[in-house]
This record gives sequence, C-alpha cells and structure tokens, in this order.
Amino acid sequence: MRLRFTIPLALALVAGCATNPQSKTARTAPAAAAIGCLDTLHATDTLSAVVKMSVRPVDSTAKLPPDFEGLFADDFRSHFKPPTQLPLSVVVGSPPCDSLGSRCASASLSVGAIAYATAHNDGKLSDIEVTDVALTPALADSIASALRAMSRLQTVPLSGDVESVALVIHVAREDDADSVPAVRRLFKAMVPHYELPFRYATMPAAGVDAKYPFTARLAGIGDSVMIAFTVDSDGIIVNGSIELVRATYRDFVSSVLSALGKTHYHPAYLGDCPVATRMTQRFFFRVPD
Repeated sequence: MRLRFTIPLALALVAGCATNPQSKTARTAPAAAAIGCLDTLHATDTLSAVVKMSVRPVDSTAKLPPDFEGLFADDFRSHFKPPTQLPLSVVVGSPPCDSLGSRCASASLSVGAIAYATAHNDGKLSDIEVTDVALTPALADSIASALRAMSRLQTVPLSGDVESVALVIHVAREDDADSVPAVRRLFKAMVPHYELPFRYATMPAAGVDAKYPFTARLAGIGDSVMIAFTVDSDGIIVNGSIELVRATYRDFVSSVLSALGKTHYHPAYLGDCPVATRMTQRFFFRVPD
C-alpha cells in the first residue's frame, strides 16, 4: 500500500450526520452507509459542540495582517455549505483517560478536517488541498469548494508587503463553545457520546519498522517525526488521511511513511466493537554511536 500525505499538517469525524450551518444545530444520527458494529451501540447522551475554524501560517515565523483569521473565517462562512447529512465513523476518547492517553472511560464522535492553501495579496488562493481525516469526503469537498469560491472572488484578506503566505486551516470540533469567538464558529453539532470503555489503536508487537536513512546515518543526523493518521476498524491506515505534524528532514519522513504502508495496527475498540479512530505517533531517530 502506498500512503499519501500532505506536508505540512492535518485532522477527523464519526457515526452520525451534520447539517447546514444555516441551521442553528447539526444533529447526528447513525449513517446507513456505515452499518457495522458501531451502529449497534446506543449513545448514552449527546454533547453540544461547535465546529470552529482556525487559520495560521505554516511557517510560525510568518506574519499575517491583524485580524486575518477572523476576516478569513467570516468570508469562508459566506461560501461554506456543508452536506445536509454527513455520515460519521471516527471515534475519539473522552476523559478521564489513563496516563498514556491510550484508554479512556468513554468516547464520542469527532468532526473536522484540515485544509492547506497559499494566500496571495491579490486576494487569491493557490495549492488548495483538504485532508479528509474524518473519512467524510462530502465535508472535505464542501471545504474545498468554499476556498475555491474565495479565491475566484479574490476576497482573501491578505494585504500589505507580504506577497504570499502558506496557510493551514483547521476545521474542528470544540466542546467549550464559549471559548470560540463568534466569527470563527461555522456551525453547532450534537455529537453522540458513549459511556463505554474506549481503547485507541495500537501498534503490532513487532512495532513499526522505520529504517534509519543511510545518508542521514553517514552524516550523523537524527530526527523526530510526528505523524497523525486515521486507522479504520480493520486496523488499516486510511490512504490520504496522513498528516505530517512535525519533522525536520524529508528522508526520515519517507522512511516512516514507507514503514507505515506495511504496518497493520490493532484497531481501536469501543466496548467490544472495533472502530475507526484518529491517532498521533512520534518516531525517534537517534544518531547511532
């Protein structure tokens, strides 16, 4: 299996549906396209959440105009039309969790995606890509469509001496709605919550066999590669869901991706049901003695 990923960064969703942002609340319900063990479970209750947008430069040293994030989100909302119903299937743990964060007392369904684009001072966007970490292609398509509309109308609020800035755009669930400024709220959602023990996906006993790059070994260079990805209910890493969170050298990233493409994880479990989940893993490459 050849895995695809986006440099530099990405996000996820679950078993339910979300509605148009014009409605005040997006309600979730089991999806016919995702009939499986998860759909046989009954949610204990629902969590009221807001789906928010965050915008920042890929390069943390890059400068954006004042209130760029708010202006960008406000214009995005005028073009954003999420699907009327959105099948969800990715489960994430809810606190309390153990010290490693691998087992939690309960779990819920997650909503989100990550987009990348380069903003230009003529109001356009280029290199638009959306990472479908939530296994919801309809939502990813809606996000991409809104970004293309902003570019077509040249309404991206980048001005001043900066010619272009690479952006990472997170669309994510936030349970504490009061912590999110109104301008960055895309829509509300009622998310199913399960009072069942949850265990994240785990590596096989043999681990992930990421080889130390030969050229890096010769140069005496080490690295730390942090990758986020979605693992389906069969323990397979979903192609196109990989996000490079942090790394320094491309050779180490290539090594990790090659190894992940050959790795079969033990799937996550909600109660006795194998489920899809989103996880982050760090790979250390220390210079050999």
